[in-house]
Amino acid sequence: MLEQILAYLNNWFVRYSYTGNVTVSADGAVLAPSEAAAILQPGRWYRILDSDFHDGVYQVPEEEPEEEPEEEGEAEEPEEEQSEAFYCTLWALGVPAGLLNIITEMEAWQAKYGDVVSGPYQSESFGGYSYSKAGASSSSSETATVWTQFADVLAPYKRPPMARAESVSGQSHQDAPYRRPFNTDFRR
Repeated sequence: MLEQILAYLNNWFVRYSYTGNVTVSADGAVLAPSEAAAILQPGRWYRILDSDFHDGVYQVPEEEPEEEPEEEGEAEEPEEEQSEAFYCTLWALGVPAGLLNIITEMEAWQAKYGDVVSGPYQSESFGGYSYSKAGASSSSSETATVWTQFADVLAPYKRPPMARAESVSGQSHQDAPYRRPFNTDFRR
């Protein structure tokens, strides 16, 4: 849910960025290079971009004490892991503790009310009894969701979207009838 919330906020809290060759194991652990691994302390969140299999937000696991080797009779077959070596961008994220607490509350709210909110009915009436979900009244046309419930507490973390570039005529570049190509060597 962290990745969805950071995308919703338009704020990734990027503290360090690395662009270059990286090798990532199947569980998202960064194996190389040392420059990229050096910025990822245990417990830190990071985001991988431009990968075929591993795009997303991960957390560096806390260091655990090494386990004792298993006895000979209990040997397990090694599972095939799909590691990937690629050129990518790696962001070390500095997500504030307050936001992580809000996310924990959001997950608890979603677990408690998620099934009720996603139901097909806004109101019901039978046998002299009736009820309406929040938002089904005339005062609000929105159904209560985790996003509407926590919009006020997420607002301080939200960044505004980037403004669209305006042309001299006042039209945005996307709406303009002619747009100069980015490649100046472009020929028809």
